[in-house]
Amino acid sequence: MAFFRVTQNLVADISRANIARQTAKLFDVQQQVSTGLRIQRPSDDPTGLRRALIQEDRIARLESHATAIRHVQSRLNSAYVQLQDVTHGIVRARDIALSAPQITTEAERMVLARELDGLLEQIGSAANAADESGYLFAGTAADSMPFPDFRAAAARTSYEGSDQKIGVYLTGEAVRDSLLPGDQIFQPLQREPKVILGQTQIKSGASVDTAFGTRTLTVAHATTTYAAGSGVAAGVSSAQSDTIIGPPGGHTLIIDDISGTGASGTVRLNGGPPIPFTSADTDLEVTGRNGEVVFIDTTAITPGFSGSVDITADGTLSIDGGASVTPIDFTSNQAVVDSSDGGIAWLDTTSVTKTQTAQLEFPGTNDLFGAIRALRDDILNTRNLSSSDQNEALNRRLGELERFNDHILDIVGMESVSSEQMQRLGDRTTDLKLEAETQHSDNVSADITAAVLHLQEMYNLQQFTLSSVSRLVDTNLLNYLR
Repeated sequence: MAFFRVTQNLVADISRANIARQTAKLFDVQQQVSTGLRIQRPSDDPTGLRRALIQEDRIARLESHATAIRHVQSRLNSAYVQLQDVTHGIVRARDIALSAPQITTEAERMVLARELDGLLEQIGSAANAADESGYLFAGTAADSMPFPDFRAAAARTSYEGSDQKIGVYLTGEAVRDSLLPGDQIFQPLQREPKVILGQTQIKSGASVDTAFGTRTLTVAHATTTYAAGSGVAAGVSSAQSDTIIGPPGGHTLIIDDISGTGASGTVRLNGGPPIPFTSADTDLEVTGRNGEVVFIDTTAITPGFSGSVDITADGTLSIDGGASVTPIDFTSNQAVVDSSDGGIAWLDTTSVTKTQTAQLEFPGTNDLFGAIRALRDDILNTRNLSSSDQNEALNRRLGELERFNDHILDIVGMESVSSEQMQRLGDRTTDLKLEAETQHSDNVSADITAAVLHLQEMYNLQQFTLSSVSRLVDTNLLNYLR
């Protein structure tokens, strides 16, 4: 039978190992008390650590959501302030439109025009407002100024932003719209039938126009030709100076060769007064009963000719200042294209008999900036309208501004709803984050009271162990004899 001898070295080794183990446990408890954390390393609680990592990821995600929501709320608040400024500008422009018909002096009109220029700047500045994240009303193209040319003379301002709404994308949440793009706020609302101003024979065609704003329609003469047999021809100034327009037979020239040889006689246009002619006239002006004019060449009148001659007078239409022209076809639905932007005006030209100009308006096609500019121009009467036509135009400008005012108020309401939704979503996110933080704290935090008691127990145990070991290793002759 073997005997195991307990030596002093063995006692010392076992004692040191126990003291080291107790010291390590004491250190762990001290760490829990000092940091407040129960899990100091993965080995302390692998399952609890896994839960803690998942909870920390959720807390970080919720904090990111809360930050994004606060940012969206800030942008919505900024947009609200800018739209309120736009509304104030529209209200003032509407007041100007109401007072404009009573203005009688040029100086007063200039004052109102300058004020409208200031309102245009105010509204344009609001439409191009930006914050640290980009332009508020450029949609998803936040780096692009939405309306860089709002001061331009065109009826419709170019929109350089995106037509996509700015969305709020949060994990686990439905996509929410926040800021609307500028084209849905400041661009034209709804096209109305065009208005033709002036003493004109032009009427509206049946098709839907695509031109916008206001246009000056020019009905110009092109060429005049005469039916064969009489010998009369277009005069030297005919192309530039004739004022008649019409299909074959639309106008009639009556020739009376009094001399019988074509040397002299009279001519009448459309029942107008007789005008003497001679065989030497190469550019004879003949005026009809309604003031229409032709220039004729009578150098080759057929001897003895007396009778009527059918006239064909071709003409052209233009709505872009003559940059492009469209031959008149005398139909009830003729298209005239603006070469600068491709806009089309559909016209009824069946009754056209003479050169003329007219003002075309396309109500509902101005954007907000164009409506302000159009009001300014109509106050200054840049189109030289009659008083009645000017007042009617001012009333249409007033109607446009009222529609835009109602529209902007609707937009403000929509943005307010979005802001309220963001507020509720922010409150919900804050509550979820607080709950997640509570769960995380319960999982990883130490019970300080229990940890302190445990620390005291470990400290007492270590003191007892040290005392016991000191007695075991304290060898003397008396203890040995015992």
